[in-house]
Amino acid sequence: MDFNKNRYMWITAICIILVSLLVIVVHKNDLMLGSLSKLDNDDVRYIRSGKHLLETGQLIYYNPTTSLSAFIMPGLSLIIAGIMWIFGTGDIGMFAFRMFQVILTAASAIFVYKITEYIAGTKTAKIAITCIALYVPIYYVADLFLTEAFFTFTLTGMTYQCLLALNKNRGRDYVWLGLWIAAAVYFRPTAALFPLTIGIIWLFQRRGIVYMIKNTLILSVTIVICLSPWWIRNYQVFHEFIPLTNSSANPYLLGMLIFEQEPADFIKHYPDLYNAWSHGTEEEQKALANKIFAFQIKHHPISFISWLLFGKLIRLIIIPFYWTPVLGIPYVAAGAVHLILLYFGVAGVISLVKKRNRNGMILCAVMAYFIVVYLPFFTFERYFYPTMFLLISAAALGVQQYGPRLRDKWNVRFNRKTAA
Repeated sequence: MDFNKNRYMWITAICIILVSLLVIVVHKNDLMLGSLSKLDNDDVRYIRSGKHLLETGQLIYYNPTTSLSAFIMPGLSLIIAGIMWIFGTGDIGMFAFRMFQVILTAASAIFVYKITEYIAGTKTAKIAITCIALYVPIYYVADLFLTEAFFTFTLTGMTYQCLLALNKNRGRDYVWLGLWIAAAVYFRPTAALFPLTIGIIWLFQRRGIVYMIKNTLILSVTIVICLSPWWIRNYQVFHEFIPLTNSSANPYLLGMLIFEQEPADFIKHYPDLYNAWSHGTEEEQKALANKIFAFQIKHHPISFISWLLFGKLIRLIIIPFYWTPVLGIPYVAAGAVHLILLYFGVAGVISLVKKRNRNGMILCAVMAYFIVVYLPFFTFERYFYPTMFLLISAAALGVQQYGPRLRDKWNVRFNRKTAA
């Protein structure tokens, strides 16, 4: 990329890196969710998983001595192990990992700039990357040992490549798209069904049957080749085909509980079943979730469906992933910016749909997939954080179109009050 042509983009990305570096230096390990000695949260378990993988070549998550795991996708553990192989398992290795995440966060912002530029032009792209830089949770997430920063990078890269593939009509673009999808799956299994979204886009664009068959084969072969090492490993260890993970049952079961509360009516009717299966095997938890779903639909259809369609959606998107303040920036300030961006993001999506913006509709399809795919499961703000980057692209369009109108209305009201 030419620096002079994209000067604002590069300067903003550098500012993101510098602020993130400041957060790392100031907070050190203060933002960690769990304790390295107690292993009581996801981040410290990932750190332990990476260290154990480096030392033994074995992927574990909960028990480091007796249980090989397919509970998580291996992407983050592999990255941690690789960085610690170079920089060591101590503080320098921890710092190097965080700096790598910082670079990926800045790269994600650049992808948002390029996505927005592709859809609405350079002026809107500048607004988008500015909004990313002002979105405080990015500096919090860049400090954590979680999948969010890596998945955000793969999601934004995948979305940009999707725009290229659907516009350029070149086979190599679908190879690259397959690589991006596979990379995303290695961090979050929810990306696995994304090719279905591409198929739906093809149908709406009325692509020819030959085009769809050819590029389906390209995508499929690329993804299969990339994921086959994981499948082979799982078959060797567990003697069964595990395409993604064997941990989806618990999030699915939790997703059936309204506000995470135990279903009192169901327990009253099936106390032994609930007590036995709620902490049982993967198959038992899935079966229990299906039984709770059927029971709720039969006995509490309105409240349960409202929760599934609206309550979980609101819970997913309305709260920013900002659990601990950074650099003294309060949660209220971060939450206010989040809500403002949501407002303009929705406005931008509506504008793209009304205008039937071809590339904008592709962006909306990607966002819709990564919202809907979480609704059957337990939903909370961590899962929406990567999609927020894409929504900020739409928010930039909303700011450009509706920001001046809101400013003019505010000035009129202010002048009236001043005159009175």
